[in-house]
Amino acid sequence: MSDAADLGAGPARTFRRPLGGGWFLRQPSYFLYMVRELTVVFMTAWLVWFLYEVWLLKQKAFVSLNGNYAVLVFSVVCLLFTLYHAVTFLNLSGLILRIPIGDRFAPAVIVKGLAFGGLLFVTVVGGAVMVYLGYVKL
Repeated sequence: MSDAADLGAGPARTFRRPLGGGWFLRQPSYFLYMVRELTVVFMTAWLVWFLYEVWLLKQKAFVSLNGNYAVLVFSVVCLLFTLYHAVTFLNLSGLILRIPIGDRFAPAVIVKGLAFGGLLFVTVVGGAVMVYLGYVKL
């Protein structure tokens, strides 16, 4: 065999430009994408803390932290990150969800409006149920 036959035997080599640690700072869209990915960390931390408090409540060792400003700030930060995550996801719903209407699909604006309307509905009903259960002694 000749050397020319050996050239096609290996995998093709491609150039991969090395990315530095701050690659996502180059464009605003990259940065916002990374912020959206970071929101999951805060949502998970709040959920783990919430589940721990539910466990404490079950063990009859619950201590109310209603007046603790650190807990309030942490919860507000987590809420803002969760809202950002939800809004960025629902903004894509018009492109992701395809609702067939006859031989066409519903316009993306309608799908997005339905998604945001559903979020508003669930939020209002869920809030009303929580307020009702907070005032009613079961």
